[in-house]
Formats: sequence, structure tokens, C-alpha cells
Amino acid sequence: MFRLSALSASELIQQYRDELLSFLIQRYHCPEAAADILQDAYLRLLSHSSGDAIQNPRAFLYRIVSNLAIDYHRIDNRNRARHADAAELADLADDEPALEHQIYTFEQIECLKRAVAELPPRCREVFILHKFRHYPYSRIIAELGISESTVLKHIVKAMEHCRKRLQEFDSQE
Repeated sequence: MFRLSALSASELIQQYRDELLSFLIQRYHCPEAAADILQDAYLRLLSHSSGDAIQNPRAFLYRIVSNLAIDYHRIDNRNRARHADAAELADLADDEPALEHQIYTFEQIECLKRAVAELPPRCREVFILHKFRHYPYSRIIAELGISESTVLKHIVKAMEHCRKRLQEFDSQE
């Protein structure tokens, strides 16, 4: 009779490792899957909480490995079916957004361009440097010779103006 512990589970897996890998590779033709299943078998052995003695440890281990292999095969088949469905849908689906959405987005961009053009020159410059050219505040301060609070005020003013113009645009739709 055999009682499982972490040490005995590890020893049991090591003792039958090559035999089990051969069994799994013959059955599923995938060494990576076989290794994964064997690792899962070890975890399953560790989680086996029954205090009952195991009469035939090799048969018990083969039963665990066989059940895990069946589960793995089912999951693999399900994943393949999903990928096949996704591939078929991708062939049927149009990657382009709807024409209405494209026009709306274009109009939003034009509205935003007009809003930025309406800003006072220094405010527009700070806003463009920060939001479109991704300049950090420190670089804007150095290049324009203005304080950090002035940079913040310009950005806040520009954001509020652009947000207001976009809200007006949306309310017209």
C-alpha cells in the first residue's frame, strides 16, 4: 500500500516520467502537451486529499494522466473550433468602420482643428507642443521661457475650449 505525500508524489512522477511521456507522445504526438499534462498530473497528485492508501500507484498515476489527457484533448478541440469560427468570421467581416462612423470621425477631427485654430497664438503653441508633439512641461518651459503655471493655464484653457467646441458639434448632430 502507498500513501501520498509531496515527496512521494514527486518520487512517483520521477519513477514513471519517461514511461508516461512516451505514452502521452504516442497518443497525442505533441511533446509540449505531454510535458504539460505530466506537470498537471503532479499537481493533481499533490492535491489528492484522500487519506486512503493507494494499492497500485502506477495504475493510479496512469488513470490521472489519462483523464488529464482527455481533458487536454477536449480543450484543444474546443479552442481549434473557436479559432476556426473566428477565422471564418474574419473572412466575412469588413475591417472598415461603417461609412457613417468614418464621416462622423472626420467631422470631429475637423471641428477639433478649427477649435485649436481659434486659440490665442501662445495658448495654441503650448497646447500643440504638449498634446500633439508630446513635449513634457520641462521642455515647453525651456523652449518658450514661461513658467510651469503658465503652461498649465494654457493647456487647461485649450482643453476647455476644445471640449466646448466638440460638445457644440455633438449637440448639432
